[in-house]
Amino acid sequence: MSNHEPVLLVSRHNHPRGSCQRGRMQRDRLIHRASYVVVQDLAGRVCVQQRAADKHFYPGGWDLAAGGVMRPDESVAQGLSRELFEELGLRRQFSRWQWFWFANPHHRVWGALSSVQACPQAVSLSDEVVAIDWLPAQQALALPGATPDTRHALSLLLASPR
Repeated sequence: MSNHEPVLLVSRHNHPRGSCQRGRMQRDRLIHRASYVVVQDLAGRVCVQQRAADKHFYPGGWDLAAGGVMRPDESVAQGLSRELFEELGLRRQFSRWQWFWFANPHHRVWGALSSVQACPQAVSLSDEVVAIDWLPAQQALALPGATPDTRHALSLLLASPR
């Protein structure tokens, strides 16, 4: 994760409109795309990940989905797969996702939301994740320090028909 990493920028209607470095996107609160992958085990518990303290957004917070910004040179499916592997060491291919809009005073993002099942033993820590826990979905949603964008993503996933 670098402030110089290229980020795909999109319009308010989710149409690509160029790219810039992560640092500028964050500083200017530019609309971008990001991936969100909710990981659940067979019992339906959600894998929650504590963010590293050096993260720009929500340092030390809890993510309820693996994910991150999409690069200008990758497809949505590639972005979902890359982030899932980088954060939790899981390799999956994606063919389905749903778009959602999220905005708050810190950032504005079009999120590509998907989910996977995994056994807890298959998940591994990365440089971006300092701790992992598995919680029932409602407990994950109520977790103090949960990042607001991943809380919104998990809420949407739980509300969508399966």
